[in-house]
Amino acid sequence: MTRPTWQLAALLLAIPLLAIASASSAVAQESATAAERKVSVTIDDVPGVGIPTSERCDFDALARYAHELLAALTAHSVPAAGFVVEGNMCDEIPSERLGDLLGMWLEAGMELGNHTYSHPDLNRTSAALYKDDIVRGEGALRTALGQRNQPLRWFRYPQLHAGDDPAVKAEIETFLAERGYEIAPVTIDNQEYVFANLYAAAKEAGEEELMGRIVEAYLAHMREVFVFFEEYSVEVVGYEMPQVLLLHANALNADHLGKLLSMLEGRGYEFVSLQEALRDPAYALADGYVGPRGLSWLHRWALGKGMEIRMEPREDKYVRELQQR
Repeated sequence: MTRPTWQLAALLLAIPLLAIASASSAVAQESATAAERKVSVTIDDVPGVGIPTSERCDFDALARYAHELLAALTAHSVPAAGFVVEGNMCDEIPSERLGDLLGMWLEAGMELGNHTYSHPDLNRTSAALYKDDIVRGEGALRTALGQRNQPLRWFRYPQLHAGDDPAVKAEIETFLAERGYEIAPVTIDNQEYVFANLYAAAKEAGEEELMGRIVEAYLAHMREVFVFFEEYSVEVVGYEMPQVLLLHANALNADHLGKLLSMLEGRGYEFVSLQEALRDPAYALADGYVGPRGLSWLHRWALGKGMEIRMEPREDKYVRELQQR
């Protein structure tokens, strides 16, 4: 993704810097509430997405980003789960090198799950083709896990689309269960991928000041999203249940994930595994949602209770305009 750098700078200069600075200060100073907060960090699109164009087919760059991402997770004692899209690897990179990248995650103590081979949208793909893509996405993943005597347990829907037809939704759920999968939900959805794409473009152009502005806007957005879902969880399930955060394996997080994790620690969060988070009774609530949107499970539970849902905050309008160029 390439854009004239003057356009990037002009739009981001319009972001209210005072608001960003204020939010950043609040991030640094905020303390935990009386509630015990827990969050499971999950990272989609391993081995990588949202990176500079020139590095997408560079194995050394992918390995460097994986190392930086895993270093931040390890430094903050985060037992993360990554979700693999094998088709993200360029054809120019030998297929066995994907196993090397997946091994980095597993050797660091992280879990890995299946996110399909090519990231298809279930709402636009036949059930038969979708199931084929799930199986195809197991190849390198099963090998890497098998070498360490670990099972393939987790599956996450691309775009969080679980089917817009009840019969298709039920068919895929049955298929996943038969193959031994558990579906990995998401409660804290966000617009991180928007910031990641902008950051990758700015990094490609070498615009360091612009990259800094994007990072500040990203952190301010994520804080706003967490505040929303903390309050929303109380509305929907009656308490702040352990959350499941959706992020992606991208350059933005490789370079700055530590700042986000520090913000969450400042809000009183303990980092827990996906398995531990899902032990909470809230996750026993049924996901009956059938429709076109990739909703947080909190929204799905709200709909199941007959509640009118409130959507989470989006990115600043200036950032959104920049993304649309």
